[in-house]
Amino acid sequence: MTRPRSAAASGGGGPTPARAPKLAGAPITWGVCEVPDWGRQLEADRVLREIAAAGLAATELGPLGFLPADPERLRARLAAHGLGLVAGFVPAVLHRADVLDAQLARVGESAATLAGAGAEVLVLAADSGAGGYERSHALGDGDWETLRRAIEAVQAIGRRHGLVVALHPHVGTVIEREPEIRRLLRDTSVSLCLDTGHLVVAGADPVEVVRAAAGRVAHVHLKDVDAELAGRVRSGAVGYRQAVRLGLYRPLGEGDVDLAAVLRLLRRGGYAGWYVIEQDLVLSEGDSDAAPLANVRRSVGFLRRTFADLEREDAPVDARPFEVVTMGRVGVDLYPAQSGVPLAEVRQFHRFLGGTATNVAVAAARHGRRSAVVTRVGTEGFGPYVRRALREFGVDDRYVGTDPELLTPIVFCELFPPDRFPIVFYRKPKAPDLNIRLEEIDLAAVTAAELFWTTGTGLCEEPSRSATLGALASRGRRRHTVHDLDYRAMFWDSESEASDQQRAALRHATVAVGNATEAGVAVGDGSPEEQARRLLALGPELVFVKLGPEGTLVAWDGGMERVEPTPVEVVNGLGAGDAFGGALCHGLLAGWDPVRIARFASAAGAYVAGQLACADAMPTEAQVVELLERTASAGAARAARSAGAVASHPAESPEALPRSRAG
Repeated sequence: MTRPRSAAASGGGGPTPARAPKLAGAPITWGVCEVPDWGRQLEADRVLREIAAAGLAATELGPLGFLPADPERLRARLAAHGLGLVAGFVPAVLHRADVLDAQLARVGESAATLAGAGAEVLVLAADSGAGGYERSHALGDGDWETLRRAIEAVQAIGRRHGLVVALHPHVGTVIEREPEIRRLLRDTSVSLCLDTGHLVVAGADPVEVVRAAAGRVAHVHLKDVDAELAGRVRSGAVGYRQAVRLGLYRPLGEGDVDLAAVLRLLRRGGYAGWYVIEQDLVLSEGDSDAAPLANVRRSVGFLRRTFADLEREDAPVDARPFEVVTMGRVGVDLYPAQSGVPLAEVRQFHRFLGGTATNVAVAAARHGRRSAVVTRVGTEGFGPYVRRALREFGVDDRYVGTDPELLTPIVFCELFPPDRFPIVFYRKPKAPDLNIRLEEIDLAAVTAAELFWTTGTGLCEEPSRSATLGALASRGRRRHTVHDLDYRAMFWDSESEASDQQRAALRHATVAVGNATEAGVAVGDGSPEEQARRLLALGPELVFVKLGPEGTLVAWDGGMERVEPTPVEVVNGLGAGDAFGGALCHGLLAGWDPVRIARFASAAGAYVAGQLACADAMPTEAQVVELLERTASAGAARAARSAGAVASHPAESPEALPRSRAG
C-alpha cells in the first residue's frame, strides 16, 4: 500500500475550494496568426462557430484585423456565437528606445479594444522586432533596462483600462528561456502568461516555472508538445514554423508535457483565471479544415477528465478503515471483439481494467464495500487510465504507486468458449506491481481493514514476495485474512518454489481460495476434498476450491459441502474467478454461512463468465440474486417438464443440460 502523496510532493499547499475551470479558445489553434505567410487563414465566423461548438465559453482576440477593432462591433460579433472575450495577444518591441513610443501607443490601442469588449487580460509578448519566431534573441544590460521600464509602462496602461498585464515567455522573443523568466520575475512585478508549449520548446520545465512564479501566473495557454520536435527546434535543426507544420503541438494529453502536474500546482496555488487551449497550427492548402475542431474537442475532453481527477484527489479523505483492501496484480486487458479466432486474425480489441487483486477490489465495491487496492502502475498513459477507472468503479486509488521505469502491464487473450481462453501477458522485464516494497505499505491500514486479500502472483518475485508476506504477518491472523492461490506458471521459476511460498502465505491466512489446479500446486494432487483438508491443516479456517463446471467445494473445520454450479452461456471465463472473489468478500463481511457464500460467489462468477469484460462486468448483489432466482425457476420448470415426460414416456431421456456451466 504505497503511502498517499504528500502535499509537498504534489506541489505545495492544501486543496482550494472546488470551482469549475474556465476554458477558452484562441484563433491560432485554427491556424490564424499574425506572422506573414504563416499559412492558410480560416474565416473569422467559422473559427468562432467552432470555438463555441467545442464547448468553450470565450476566445482570445487573435491578430490585428481578424476581428473588429471597434469594441461594440466586437462584442456583437462574439455574442452572435455565444462567446465572450477573455484576452488578446499583443506583441510589442519594448527593448529599443527608438521605437518604444510608437510601440506603447499600439499597446494602448489594443488595450482600449480589449477593455471595451470585456476582456480581462492583456497578454504581452516582448517581440524581438525581427519578424516571426525563428531565432532566439539575447539582450544586453542596457536593452534589458529599457525593456524593464517599458513593461512598467505597459502595466500602467493596463491599470488605466482595468486589465491585468501578463507577459508571455514566447519562442523567438527576447523573453523565452528559464534564465530570462527568472530575471523577469526578479526585476519586475509583472504577472506571467504561462504557456506550457513555448516553455518546453525553449527548454524550460513548466512545473518549475509555476513554482518559481509563486502566485504570479495570471493567464494560462495550454499546449502539449512532441518533445523530439521541440529538441530539434532548440538545436536549430528545424525552424519553429516548420516544426509546427510537422506536428510540434499535440492535442492535450497526447504529447510529452506533464499537464496534470501543472494543473495540480495551479489549482492548489489558488489560480482562478482562464485556461486557454492555444496550440499553434499551420494550415496549408489541402489540409483538412475539420482537424482544428477535432483536436480541440480531444483537448477539452482531456481537461475535463483531468480536472475531475484533481477534484477527487483533493476531496476530503475518508478516515474510516476500509472494508476490503486487496494487494497484487493490475493490468490493462485488451480482449478481442471477435470470438473463436486466434490473435493473428483479430481485427479489433476492447480495453478493460484487469488484474486479479484489482478486479476483486472492483467486484467488492460493486457489492457496496469500501475498497482499496495496493498495486503499482507505470508512468505511461495506462497508469492514469488505471487510476481513473478504479475511481469510476468506486475503488480508492490512494495506494496505487507509480514505478518510474516499468510499464503498466497489458494482457491479450483469445476467446474460444466455453473453456479455452489463452492469455498473453506483457510484463517484461517485470510488472510494477512486483516492485511493491514492505516499507511502502501502510501496515496500520492493512491491519485495520475488515478484510485483507493477497494473491499468489505477488509471491513470485522480490520485493513483492517479502511485502506480501510481511503484510499478511502484520494482521496476526485477524479474521478475514484471505489468500488467493492465483497461480500462473509463467511467473514462477518452478512449481516447487511456488508451493513453498504459497504454504508460507497460507500460514497467515484465515481463508484460502483457489481452483483445483492451484490447490494442487500448494498442497499436492488429490481429490478436491483431500486438497481442502490439506489446506485447512496449514491454518485457514475456511477453504473454497473452485471446480469450474463441477461447482465449488467449501470446507471448514468440521464440515465440507459441494455447491452446484450456476448454468451460463460462457463468453469469456477469465473474470469469473475474480467475480467469485469479490462476492466472497461481500459474503464474509455480511456474516453469511459458508455454503450461502459459496453459492452466491459461484453465481457471481457465472454472471461475469457470460460477459466479455472482467472489471466492467462485475455484478451487484441484486444482479447475482436475480440470476440465482432465475436459475432456480428454470431448474424447477425443467424438473417439472422432465417428471411429466417420464410419466408419459418412461423410456425417453430427460432433457439435456444447458450447454455449459460456470462455478
